[in-house]
Parts: sequence; C-alpha cells; structure tokens
Amino acid sequence: MDTNPPVTTQENQTVNDASSASLNNSASTVSADTQVRAEGDAENTSSQQDTASQAPSQKEGNEIKNPKEISKEEVLGPKTGIYFGIFGGAAFPMSNGISALNSPPLFSAGGKTHGDTAGVGGIQVGYNFSSYKLDSHGDYWLQPAAQFEAFYIGQENISSTLVGGVAGTTMTNTPYGFNSQLNMGIFVFDGVIRFVNPTKIVPYIGGGIGGAYLDSSGTNFIAPGGINYLSGHSYSQGAFVGQGLAGVQYNFTDHWTAFIEYKILWIKETEFSYQMINGNTMLIKYPQSFNMALGGIRYNF
Repeated sequence: MDTNPPVTTQENQTVNDASSASLNNSASTVSADTQVRAEGDAENTSSQQDTASQAPSQKEGNEIKNPKEISKEEVLGPKTGIYFGIFGGAAFPMSNGISALNSPPLFSAGGKTHGDTAGVGGIQVGYNFSSYKLDSHGDYWLQPAAQFEAFYIGQENISSTLVGGVAGTTMTNTPYGFNSQLNMGIFVFDGVIRFVNPTKIVPYIGGGIGGAYLDSSGTNFIAPGGINYLSGHSYSQGAFVGQGLAGVQYNFTDHWTAFIEYKILWIKETEFSYQMINGNTMLIKYPQSFNMALGGIRYNF
C-alpha cells in the first residue's frame, strides 16, 4: 500500500514556476553582466579613439622641425655675429697725375701715370649687427655690419713720361722716362649694409677708410740721353686710403657664403724721396687709384 500521497497538479505547477523564475533571474544576471562589460568595452574603445584623435594634435604641437627646414630658414634670414673671409682678384690702375721736383737748381716735371693690372689677395673679419625689418612679414631686412680688411696689391708696374726741366733754362719741355714697381699693403675699416631678402642672393654696399704701406723698388728717372738721374731705387712710404664697395653674396648654408664684389680704392698722393747721382734728393709724388674685381668666401660663426 503506497503511503506517499500523490502529487497534485497545482504543486507541480508551483515547482515549475519556481524553476522558471530561477532560470529567468540567472539569465537576467548574465544579460546585465554582459551589458556592463559591453558598456565598459565601449567606453575603453571610445577613450582609445579619443586618445588616438588627440595624439596627432599633440604630435603637431610638439613636432620638431626638420633640420633641413631650420637650415633653410637660417640661410634666408639675417645673421648676427662674427664672420671671417678670404678673397682675391685683380686691381686695374687708373691714370693719375705725377710730378717730380728737386733743387738746386730748381727742376720740375709732370705727367700722367700708367700702370699694369696687379693681383690682389686678402682677408676680412667682420661683425653683423642686429637687423632692421623693412616689412610686416619679416621678409626684407637691412643688415648693418662692420669689418676690417687687410689685403695686398702687387706687383704693379708704373710708367710715365714726365715733361719739364730746369727753371730758367731753354730745356723746360724735355721728356723724361719714369718707371717703378709698387707693392702695397692696404688696411681698411669698412661699414657695410646688406639687403637681406627671401632668396639666398644678398646684395650689399659699403665703404671705409684706413692706411696703406707702399714699397717702391726698381725706380728709374731717365733723361733723354739715357742717363738715370737716380742712384737709389727703393723707397717705402705710408699713405691714407679710402674705398667704396658693392657686392653680392650667395648663402650656400647658414655658415658658408660666397661673394663677388667691386671696389674702388683711392690712395692719397704719396711723396717718395729718391737719392740722385749728383747728391740731391728728387721728390716724386703721385696718388694711386684702382678699380678692383674680387671674389671670395666667408664663414659665419
């Protein structure tokens, strides 16, 4: 005899409902966890995207310029500081007046000098000062500079025909031949203005004053009969000089520059004193002036 009471349909339904509720709660819990994880993943993804989107901006803000771009900007812009240069070229003498005088008896003669083309070689040391901007964009500048130049001119061959003679005699229009060789050391302080622009080509102008050391050798003063009136043929003298210049430089890099320039140099009239064969002293004086074509390189520190 079965002692267990039969399970009713209502009881079965209650058990089934409890199981279903339990399963639903578990599913809801899993669904909620899944949603939280999904939202977390979405937030992480969004954060990474924001970081990625911000990275280029930070990179742009902290980006270091290409060294070539920096070099290009420095090449095209004005430069401040010390520079050193070497140069060479040719000096073309101008025709100048020349005179000769001695006494007693009073002798005088005059004429025009003629010189051969001479070689030039020298160095310069300068300083570029702060520039003056000429436009609102900063493309055009005036760049002042001061420089010292020391250069050599030689060996210049000078010749002339001087006409004159002893005062009070009939021989007052006699031609005398003159020739000499000059070696010159020139020392000049210049002021220079450079016109800096958006290209590598920079024109400039300037001028200066200084002094010269002139060495005369192989000097002869020949009378019509072929007699050389001078017994001493060498003499040295100092003189005041002035020069003007105009040139163009090309900036290869921020340090190296090549240039070509024209100079006009004037050496004050210099009086050379020579010993004559009769024991007197002949004074021969003349100025020197040159047109010079030069080229060189500079290094900007």
